[in-house]
Amino acid sequence: MTTTDTYYHVDPIGAVRITKSHRSHRIRLRVKPDGQVHVSMPALGSEQKAIDFVKSKLEWIQKQQQDIKAGLTIFGSGNCFKTKFHSLKVIPVDHTKVSGLVGNGVIQINVPRQQDHQRADIQQFIRRAIVHVMRQEAKVYLPVRLNELAKRHGLVFGNVYVKHVKSRWGSCSSINNINLNLHLMRLPDRMIDYVLLHELAHTVEKNHGPGFWKLLEQICPGAKSLDKELNKYHVDIF
Repeated sequence: MTTTDTYYHVDPIGAVRITKSHRSHRIRLRVKPDGQVHVSMPALGSEQKAIDFVKSKLEWIQKQQQDIKAGLTIFGSGNCFKTKFHSLKVIPVDHTKVSGLVGNGVIQINVPRQQDHQRADIQQFIRRAIVHVMRQEAKVYLPVRLNELAKRHGLVFGNVYVKHVKSRWGSCSSINNINLNLHLMRLPDRMIDYVLLHELAHTVEKNHGPGFWKLLEQICPGAKSLDKELNKYHVDIF
């Protein structure tokens, strides 16, 4: 079977690659991980019809390209995304609706074969499922781990709360209540411990002055390097 590729420029999304193939039975549209728009279509189909279809989906395409530019993962069968206790699996199925199942350390998302997993609504479904799992993991793991570290270093905190916020990994209040972001559950263990120890240090030192960094270095050797490493991760972009 032969295929032919043609490229068009469509404002404001840029280059559109159209692939004609005898194996294609309908027009299919996807945005590749590099942001390029790719259309596959039947060999005898009209390229103008394909371009018109692309133009009808401009809003969706731009949203996908913005997500890619922002660093958001496009989840699919090729991803190896993991939380602390679960791995994501995107499975093509002979169903008509997207569904999810969590168990045995797996977040399984079933996507109908005839639907493109890159569609915005499917990506949002997957992302919501991941956040739900991380929330459950965080509520079980983070308070226990925080208490272990506090006891090890002789530090005392008030209450601990797990939240979904977009600006901070954690915070410590004036009365030593500690807030922790559920997104910690997708960080490496050393980074989770760093954030927990960072907030525990704030139970003694309420600012980021020399006294804070001296204490943090005592309970978490290499703290400044870990703090710099934490900047590589985004709180609500994954």
